[in-house]
Amino acid sequence: MKRTFLIILCSVFYAIGNAQNFNPKVLNLPENPSNEDFSFLKEELRGVQVLMLGEKSHFDGNVFEMKTKIIEYLYKELGFTTIAFESGVYDVWKAENEIKKGANVQLAFKNSLFTIWSNTNEFQSFVQFYDANKSNLKLFGFDSQISGKYGDENLFIDLYEYCEKNQLELKLERGDLELLIESINYSYVFDENDITYSQYKSSFENLLKAITKKPKTETSFYWTQIVKSLLSLGEKCYFKKPQIESPFHTGSKDNIRDKQMADNLLEYIKNHPNEKIICWGANQHFVNDMSSVTAPIIKDFVPMGSYVKKELKEKMYSFAAVTAADSVYLGGKWNTTVIDKKSFEYYLRSKNKAHMFISSKQDEMEKPQLNRLFSPEVFVEVKLNSIHDGYFYFNKVSQSTSIPKNENELETTNKSRFTSNENLRPVEEIQKEVNKKGIALDEVIVRGRKYPYTVVKHVIENLIKNYPSKDFNSQLISNIDVKVQDTTTLNLDFIAKQYDLGYDKDIRNYTQIQEIRWNIKNGYNPKSLRGPFYHVYVGNPIKFSQYLNEKKFKKFVFKEDDDIMYDGKEVYVINFSTLRDQYSYTHRNFLCDFSGTLYINKDDYAIVKVIEKWDIKKYDSSFDKKLELMGWPENYVQKESTLEITETNLKKANGLYYISEVENKIYGNITDKNNRIKPFQVIVKSILNDFNILQVEKFTYKQEKTIFDKVDYNKTFWDKYQSPIK
Repeated sequence: MKRTFLIILCSVFYAIGNAQNFNPKVLNLPENPSNEDFSFLKEELRGVQVLMLGEKSHFDGNVFEMKTKIIEYLYKELGFTTIAFESGVYDVWKAENEIKKGANVQLAFKNSLFTIWSNTNEFQSFVQFYDANKSNLKLFGFDSQISGKYGDENLFIDLYEYCEKNQLELKLERGDLELLIESINYSYVFDENDITYSQYKSSFENLLKAITKKPKTETSFYWTQIVKSLLSLGEKCYFKKPQIESPFHTGSKDNIRDKQMADNLLEYIKNHPNEKIICWGANQHFVNDMSSVTAPIIKDFVPMGSYVKKELKEKMYSFAAVTAADSVYLGGKWNTTVIDKKSFEYYLRSKNKAHMFISSKQDEMEKPQLNRLFSPEVFVEVKLNSIHDGYFYFNKVSQSTSIPKNENELETTNKSRFTSNENLRPVEEIQKEVNKKGIALDEVIVRGRKYPYTVVKHVIENLIKNYPSKDFNSQLISNIDVKVQDTTTLNLDFIAKQYDLGYDKDIRNYTQIQEIRWNIKNGYNPKSLRGPFYHVYVGNPIKFSQYLNEKKFKKFVFKEDDDIMYDGKEVYVINFSTLRDQYSYTHRNFLCDFSGTLYINKDDYAIVKVIEKWDIKKYDSSFDKKLELMGWPENYVQKESTLEITETNLKKANGLYYISEVENKIYGNITDKNNRIKPFQVIVKSILNDFNILQVEKFTYKQEKTIFDKVDYNKTFWDKYQSPIK
């Protein structure tokens, strides 16, 4: 369903006259409220045990800071001592336990909460508050999702250890389960290749029954809710509905998640009946009652707040952050939007106050009003007093800012992917030791013979030894050629400096374009590398390929080919493929058949050449096809790739292997405004050289220069680069 149609459809529900008669009582607050300015909350929250403290967007940094001020007041003046986050039950429990053991508070939050909070500068005021008062505070995560590094790396280690310790059985192979959850959490695909949904569901349901028969303890409570959340996570993914383009933050697709989030919170309250709890999350999850909402899509949403309100009644209070800012976060970027003149937000903005509080405990708030509480751009009519109990208005919002990743931290957090094996010994030496001790081996690897899985395993073991793990600069020289129906619409060359943190870190290199030469502009004038040529500077198979992941490589099929001489050395040639067709195996956002060929040096098990092929099978929605179109001329309305092939060559320099040449080819069809479908191809040829590890110039994502029209062409500078990329 197109967004424009939705906007028109939603406008049917506009109440033209109501806004003119709307005049609720408001409490004006200064731009920088002091503790005393929140004293109105003493009366407003009388008898309240659970405060749902919402936010309009997960990207409004100054809202995070204000929420921290409110929390500090509620802690000091009203005795609220549990902070519950819209983050994973396990992750936040693990964080609390680690903090009790003396772990750094900032790092514990970074490893547990969603990064939309933990990795922002504006959230650090809360981190400091919690650190100063941690002995008197509790943490809880009510989300059914896995939100941080703790969940990614430790959840199933701890779960199986808990089962073993308590004589409980989980009839699922741990390695397969970890990969399935990764697929669910990051690709939103329930991959049944190893574990079927019925096996998953029955195994966890049986475990849940067994846990409930054990004595009730704090530990058993948490594992009960974690298992429930895993069941909910699997159910949502397995029964997920086709993605539609919607202007709303939420819809019925979120109902399974919201129901489990409510269960997690309500069970926590039952187990901690004397705790006064503040919930940190999104406004829409904290809605009290959706009965006044009649707009399509959103009317079918059942938020967690409605379950909690039904159970706790006046003991729960939903407190929403509302803004009338013209700039909102939409579709991955900040956009300017129009505030409807008959809306709640427009009324608030007309007051021209920095902050205001509006209580729903007044008759005026029962009048239906237009608002954009559920969308960054679409206004719908609701009874405000049924949605939230109170509203805190922000006249201005500022985008949250990310904390730059620390290089040393990156080294420690990403090395787990690689198993260093500096002392790999020849098989003859091992065999002598075996014969001497009279030990029998299940498998003996003989050099010269090709056991594909063993060879690939040796590649993984030697990754840290063969490829750079320290940061470095390099020079990138690229040619981009775009054809539509055999007609070249674009051909350009560019030279760029790159900053790479090392091949052992799952983070792409950063680029600064230095020079550009336009060869052909035939109706196609892209502004940046980011949209249309993303793979130019992100496609590093050593970093991102899952056939080199120590957990996943066994899910690939490896077949030997003839040994050949390559670049003067004898290499293994191994073909690979996988039945897995989603992102967590293919590193592509569309479903595809992924296969290729590895060229591996026999003497050091270094990959020196990789050919990768993605045969594209399916896009999840038309929205994905529009994403493919980013950066193309406006006369095209849809683009669908059908085949992608990348050839990557690596050369040895400074004792390590670096990517030296890359050729990326993408083929498919593109549709114009007249519904004419034409074949297209994009070929990007790149050379990388000048690898500098001594005097490294560091720059970040925000310091990148990827915009074409801001770079000058220097003919003299280009003269020496006439031939390499042709």
